[in-house]
Amino acid sequence: MSEKNYSLLPTTAEQADTLDTDAPNHASQQETHRRNRRTGFLKLGLFALAFYMLFWPIDQEDNDNDKTPSHHRHHNKKHGCISKSKYTFESHMQSDIDQLVAGSLESSIVWDRLAEMTDTYGNRIAGSAALEKSIDWIVAKAKADGLDVTTEDVVVDYWERNEESLYFLSPTRGPVKLHMLGLGFSVPTPDPINGLEAEVVVVRSKEELEELGEAGQLKGRIVLFNKKFESYGADVPHRTYGATWAQEHGAVAVLVRSIAPFSLQTPHAGNSLAAKIPAASITAEDAELLARSLKRHQENPKEFPEWPKVKLAMNAKTELKSRTSRNIIIELKGREAPEEVIAVGGHIDSWDVGSGAVDDGAGTFIAWETLRQLSKLERPPRRTVRAVFWTSEENGSPGGRVYAANHPETNSSRHVFAFESDSGVFDPYGIRFTGGRHNGEEDPSTESFDFMAAAGEHFLASREDLGYPGAGHYILPNGSGADIAPLCRQGVACAQFVPADPFPLTYSTSPYAAPKPVEEEEEEENAHHRRHGRHHRKHSHHGKHELDQPRRPIDGGYFYYHHTEADNMNAFTPDQVKNSVAVMAIWTYIVAESRVEL
Repeated sequence: MSEKNYSLLPTTAEQADTLDTDAPNHASQQETHRRNRRTGFLKLGLFALAFYMLFWPIDQEDNDNDKTPSHHRHHNKKHGCISKSKYTFESHMQSDIDQLVAGSLESSIVWDRLAEMTDTYGNRIAGSAALEKSIDWIVAKAKADGLDVTTEDVVVDYWERNEESLYFLSPTRGPVKLHMLGLGFSVPTPDPINGLEAEVVVVRSKEELEELGEAGQLKGRIVLFNKKFESYGADVPHRTYGATWAQEHGAVAVLVRSIAPFSLQTPHAGNSLAAKIPAASITAEDAELLARSLKRHQENPKEFPEWPKVKLAMNAKTELKSRTSRNIIIELKGREAPEEVIAVGGHIDSWDVGSGAVDDGAGTFIAWETLRQLSKLERPPRRTVRAVFWTSEENGSPGGRVYAANHPETNSSRHVFAFESDSGVFDPYGIRFTGGRHNGEEDPSTESFDFMAAAGEHFLASREDLGYPGAGHYILPNGSGADIAPLCRQGVACAQFVPADPFPLTYSTSPYAAPKPVEEEEEEENAHHRRHGRHHRKHSHHGKHELDQPRRPIDGGYFYYHHTEADNMNAFTPDQVKNSVAVMAIWTYIVAESRVEL
């Protein structure tokens, strides 16, 4: 196509002169035409202004309380994401929150400190010297920050892994080394050095185990629980109780497929209920290898005559209530209501694999930094805030119980909020929340949930500086956690810090996860869009909407790292840590500065 100007109006001075020269007899008609155009444009402008005034009303109350930029506010109203709130917030809170965010984002001190501690002392299983050295290191650093630091003793159990191995005794390949981790509190094999050899029976559920057990199929054999990942809650009973179930039917050991949606030959540690037979975790790949080998034997015994066997050796040792560890408490006294206490934190112990950066070093360190940033405000919050590093969560959570017992409700002190981070630190998503029970109420307060939702919408929904638009403002139910559970049971309002899942693809795409029914996946997706549809869009400063990567609350992606050698500083970035500190600091400050009884 040739480059030809198709404009009906002159666009250059030369074009205008040419038009006038070619049609000198029509000058008066052109002048009339120009006047008509000007009149038409004026009418069009007046019509647009009238349309704007009629169909884009701006509520004065929203202008006073909502800090959302105008083009965001219109988008939110249009999509039903902001409604009038019965809650108001003191004007100084916004400037304090802006300061908290600025302070949280200004340096990578949290990531740097966590890297230094984990690189220096490694993982921190309860009762170990590495845990206590790490605690000493944190106490010294916090005191150097000028913060008020104390510790409290906690008697803990100590479980030691020692030497362990697992081999598949292949009739064609010889001994094939498998990837395993003994489960916490497991007993050793009868011969810790030479181990035991036995045939393997594969089951996928307790019901299948009971059926085979009643038929006498388990006696003298090793039971392998080979259940594909569904969810941590659905799968963890096999790890916890599998050995106690299997020993009732004469099994000599238990192997449990690692609880994870994906695997790169990474076995996952974890506790099991102490039994008389040893228990170990193996990778999804090795579980499938044993399952395929057994299936071939059962379907074609002539070609594959030998029942699959393994050799397991474990030299684990358990010392119950044999060591003393410590909780760490860093406190910032409230300026008006110091007797009202907010506890925010995570657990400082870890498993004995990886470095414990994800679970739960990062959770404790963002709580520490939250308190450090609060201490920098011109005046401290109304209520007292404590950053708590609970010990031995992985081995029964005695740290949480000791803390609750040592800090009961009295006339001079009571907890009003407990906030735990123990799901990793990736991009921040929001919180899970359960309101407190007041004056003998049986059910948690829905009023508290409404207040927190309104606060998240007001202070976080319109922010674009924490990783993605609206990061951290979403609120979900069920706020209890392992270390804060004793406080939650006493009626204290509780919350969990919720990261966004680090892997945007649903874990059902993994070959190691049990696929969900199609209708269930569709319903979950539709429900998520109904609740959180706004966060699937990103607002530019020019009011244009671009598709953003969908965020969802922490899910199967966390279990790529959970209790494995992959739990290290490479699992998350300094920016993710900064943004998470800011979000935790905002939520903590909202409760610490408000006068609302949660």
